[in-house]
Amino acid sequence: MEITINQFIFTIMKKTLKAIAMLALATMAFACGKPEVEEKIDPGKGLLNFTIMIPEDPVEYTATKAGPYAPEETVIVEIPSLYENPTDVTALEAYASFDNNCYADPAVPAIIDFTTPYTLTTVLANGEKQVNYIEVKLVYPSAKVEQLWRTDATAMGLVWYNWANIAVDKDYVYVLDAVQNVGDQIIKLDRKTGEAKGTIALPTSCLANIHVDDAGHLIVTRYNIYGAGFRLFVYDPSNNTWAGPIIDYIPIEGVLDLPADFGQIATLVGDITKTAYVYTSAPGDDKIYSWKFEGGVPQAEPTITKYSGTTAPWTHARFRKASATDDANLYASMNFYTGGEDSKAVFQQMTPSFDLTSIDMANFGQRILNFKTFAANGSEWLAMAYQDTYERWSGSHFALFNIENRDNWTMVPGANRYNFDFRLYNGETYGGVNYEQTNGLDVFTDSDAAYVYISSPAKGSGDAVSDAANTHVTCYKITFIK
Repeated sequence: MEITINQFIFTIMKKTLKAIAMLALATMAFACGKPEVEEKIDPGKGLLNFTIMIPEDPVEYTATKAGPYAPEETVIVEIPSLYENPTDVTALEAYASFDNNCYADPAVPAIIDFTTPYTLTTVLANGEKQVNYIEVKLVYPSAKVEQLWRTDATAMGLVWYNWANIAVDKDYVYVLDAVQNVGDQIIKLDRKTGEAKGTIALPTSCLANIHVDDAGHLIVTRYNIYGAGFRLFVYDPSNNTWAGPIIDYIPIEGVLDLPADFGQIATLVGDITKTAYVYTSAPGDDKIYSWKFEGGVPQAEPTITKYSGTTAPWTHARFRKASATDDANLYASMNFYTGGEDSKAVFQQMTPSFDLTSIDMANFGQRILNFKTFAANGSEWLAMAYQDTYERWSGSHFALFNIENRDNWTMVPGANRYNFDFRLYNGETYGGVNYEQTNGLDVFTDSDAAYVYISSPAKGSGDAVSDAANTHVTCYKITFIK
């Protein structure tokens, strides 16, 4: 069949138009079936951090881990708390911070009860929602202090309430029942219960202090009242007798003058059958007197050192060496009593090179009654008995300090982490009228805990019944949190 040129052109045009039409239809179909892809919105990072404050406390506590947080992740905020006064978590101030265009729904309340974790829903920038949980964890100091027992003068059978100085070994608390030239016994208390377990007769009168050395020897020291001099005696439990005086430092007219009441406060550290140190002082003085024992023998005469940490005579002073090693630090507490508001107390550490570091008086009040340092749980600790004010009838307290880090010695109450890093415990008010400006205090440590024993003398209220009730020995257990 012959095809004319016109027919050929017509056929080509027909097919071309058909192809164009089909292409147009395909394009329209694609345009209708495949809408334009919208630009993806960045959801943002959501919750970035969470802050909690204790009402009327300026310190802010933020989450232990900063955001952003994964969906359903629990956000932990640690808040300090004391064992004796736990922080109230039922009404804490709360603040949340979010990334741009992210917010909480519902809004974070100003006050939240964190008894259980708070559920926080964050609306992200793209409209999606994410849930997180805010949990408050109370963090306690590294040492927990609790009172185990307390026994008063009547229960002990204590006759003389003026001093009631004490010492402790693994079995007993020894209470010195004497004052000036009266009193003739030591009362033994069970260390774990406080129950009276008998007495020990004293070797002489005018005894002021009682000690237990590092080897467990029971020791008493006499002080210079009525010219009695300073003397040291050691108890022999095998036959209930006393050896000594091992130190016999007595005034000799025209040869040796001793200040009045010299030795009224004395301390001992070490083993007197090997190496030990005895430190003492006198009221109204500015000098330290010390004896070193070597091979169980004390030096014939004391070393007398003018103390460089004060420019004025103290009313009472106590010096205690941290250990019997030659390079151990010396600790000092001094009271400067004037009878008025300008009375003050000073606590210092002196290194062997005579460098001094002090603790601010705001930490312990105007009168230090006694102290002892001890090592436990990898740190050095300070147990202290003190009175709030210069007045003899003001309340007494037992305080526990972690003194390992000397940088913390500048802290005062109210400082951040004060109750965690420095003064971990400040006990209740105890005791009565205390004219002698002293408490008995000793520490016993074992592998698990430390035990602080404090006596509270009370004499001078004019009420014998009240004095007997306020004269007591208390045992505190310190448990260290690893």
